[in-house]
Amino acid sequence: MAEPLVTLHFAQSLDGRIGLGPDSERAILSSEEGGLAAHQARAEHDAVLVGIETVLHDDPKLTARGEARKQPLRVVLDSELRLPLRARLLVPDTGAGEVVIFGCAERASKERQERLQEAGATVLLTSADRQGRVALGEALQALAARGVERLLVEGGAKVLTSFLQARLAKRAQIEIAPIWLGAPATSSVCELGVSQLQQALRLERVEVSRLGQNVLVQGDVAY
Repeated sequence: MAEPLVTLHFAQSLDGRIGLGPDSERAILSSEEGGLAAHQARAEHDAVLVGIETVLHDDPKLTARGEARKQPLRVVLDSELRLPLRARLLVPDTGAGEVVIFGCAERASKERQERLQEAGATVLLTSADRQGRVALGEALQALAARGVERLLVEGGAKVLTSFLQARLAKRAQIEIAPIWLGAPATSSVCELGVSQLQQALRLERVEVSRLGQNVLVQGDVAY
């Protein structure tokens, strides 16, 4: 069974920061046009995925706003099943896509699994990778079995990095705001193991367009 085509989609500053830090207020870097483009991207994919830290910090709904838009499956990587039962994702909404939470069999409690399922989510358990996180390959196979052919990954930084490290991301759509945030703001990606320039991950077949004051850079990820 073929794995879904994975596209990374996120907004960042000129210096590659996606937020002000875990203990700071939410930083909205997308322009108005960028926000509309992000919702269009969700509608064009079968599923949209984030990590638990994004849910805890931003409490997103992960829906595609706009009339008559197809609603994607809403996926959370949550190895310990920490998703709050009051999260907006779990608020009943007949117009929204199904919520699928991936946890680790070695770390997720049966009680949490049952409570999340009672709240309306589908909980699927994978083995743990070497960092004790959800095994991405298993998660992608499970999504493919549910009919997901195109997967949009929106973050946060650890999730974006994990897809790049595993060489699972095939495309990237990066909205760049014309601002600098500097340290200690959160970097869009973490350690990639690049010690020489020729090891750098690259975008190929690059397209650049304007989103109001922001710029959208998109292309194929080359490893």
